[in-house]
Amino acid sequence: MRIIINDKKEGERLKVERVGLMDALRGFSLIGILIANMLHFQFGSSGVEIIESASGLNQVSYYFVKIVVEGSFYPIFGFVFGYVLIKMIESREASGLKYKNIVFRRAVGLSVLGAMHIALVWQGDVLITYGSTLFILIVFFLKRRVKTYFVWGFILTAILGVGTLFGSSFIQLVKPLTAAEIMIYRDGTYAEILTQRLGEFIVEGGFTLLFFLPIVWLFYVAISFLAVGPFVLFGMGMAKRGAFLQLENSTRTYKKVALLVPVGLLLKGIIIFDTPYSLFIYSTGTYVLAIGYIALFAWLFSRYQTQMNYYFAPIGKLSLTNYLMQSIICTIIFYGYGFGLFGKLGIFVGILLSVIIYGIQLKVSQLYLKRFSLGPVETILRWFVYLKNPRKVD
Repeated sequence: MRIIINDKKEGERLKVERVGLMDALRGFSLIGILIANMLHFQFGSSGVEIIESASGLNQVSYYFVKIVVEGSFYPIFGFVFGYVLIKMIESREASGLKYKNIVFRRAVGLSVLGAMHIALVWQGDVLITYGSTLFILIVFFLKRRVKTYFVWGFILTAILGVGTLFGSSFIQLVKPLTAAEIMIYRDGTYAEILTQRLGEFIVEGGFTLLFFLPIVWLFYVAISFLAVGPFVLFGMGMAKRGAFLQLENSTRTYKKVALLVPVGLLLKGIIIFDTPYSLFIYSTGTYVLAIGYIALFAWLFSRYQTQMNYYFAPIGKLSLTNYLMQSIICTIIFYGYGFGLFGKLGIFVGILLSVIIYGIQLKVSQLYLKRFSLGPVETILRWFVYLKNPRKVD
């Protein structure tokens, strides 16, 4: 059903309300993404072995991250990504403007930023994942019915679910770090860590890499879409349905769906036990919890809109800059060219550090937006996407 707003002022109010919710929800997702990433900043791919030997508060903290956070916040970011994409397309169509070239340049821009992020800062990037996903959306999904978005979202979710039935070896393809590699991250120079991160194949591959690059890229595009596609498509479908246009009229629905939060936590809690179906149940729980978090946040936003906007919308508006700054800050803290604390702080301290960094970003974002309307990285990306001054773009 398409909602038509005849009253211009009411339409503007609903637009501001909807955009405010999406900015705030995006900002909220960044705290979960940072806490989950902190394990990788601290321990890299050697984290499993280190965590298995953890005890006491660190072990409790590890299960807190696994159950409450990990895998349930990046879907929220993907949901907002898909929702905002559709609203941008609808806005340009209503103004009689083209949008495909803009979406294409955004895909290229995010992919380039992601590749630079991986090469220069940290390998755990997601920007290239969303950029790659956009390429598939351009070809197959930009102009589809609402039903199509949800059907394909569930199909991708089912594929991921089947994958988990084959065990963790199907998903965890990255080998743990060796003792020598850990030493490089903890004590190495920037050049040494750069070489370690990119690996001998990329650094010394030369023409071999150039030959295989297109094949590798196509494979990565497919994997990226499989990983983040479900919630991106769900977000697109909800945007097409006109969801979140009138928050006050849907508070009861949000409150009911928010009951999925305890359900998701219970499902993810299976990770504590070693059973043949633990990974499948846990993976199901990550999505159930993400849906619950979105509904809970929307319900709270409908009741405390002013407060939620004040705290979460600024960091959400600057999400691209803040996400990259999290990587820069954390690599300086943990890598050898900074303070060299790789593997030394522990999981509990890592959570506290995440909260501190996020709290600082909340305040800095609020202060920054008092003088500027766009973040520095957002400005660069918009220049490339729109090929004109971002301030002249609606």
